[in-house]
Amino acid sequence: METETDCLASLRALCLGQQLHARPAVGSPGVIEPRAFVALLEARKVGQMQERFRLLTERYPYPLNITLEGEEEIREYLLMRLMVQDRARLLKRPVNEIDSDELLLKLNLLALHAALADDLRYLDALNYYYELLPTQWGPKGEHPWLLVSYLTLYAHALAAQVGEEERECA
Repeated sequence: METETDCLASLRALCLGQQLHARPAVGSPGVIEPRAFVALLEARKVGQMQERFRLLTERYPYPLNITLEGEEEIREYLLMRLMVQDRARLLKRPVNEIDSDELLLKLNLLALHAALADDLRYLDALNYYYELLPTQWGPKGEHPWLLVSYLTLYAHALAAQVGEEERECA
């Protein structure tokens, strides 16, 4: 799908429960295959987090595209980054020293998938960061509102999981 807005505007709209005016994408000649995209993300070093942020926002102007079947490799990479490298970095340094924009964007994207997926690893990662991040933390990046959108999308993912469990018990 594609939309007239960019990734960040679309995330804000999704969190506010607003309608996204999306339409089926007509071709995608500029889209990099998932394996090549992951390699591009991996090539970015710690100091290039803003570059990874840019790459992700450009790939997902319609953020729900992260949930597509062909995006598994990218989701798995983002999950691995959150639970290994980012987690280790957060446990070693104060939270104010991290690139909050990139971290929160990854959490937002995976929260969208967690709301639709049966794979509880995504919900578990969201929960891990919910418990890890200080309650009084104010992100210092350019997009501090990504914390609020992450928490909103995390709540949606939890509600979806509870709804699924209720349907299974009925």
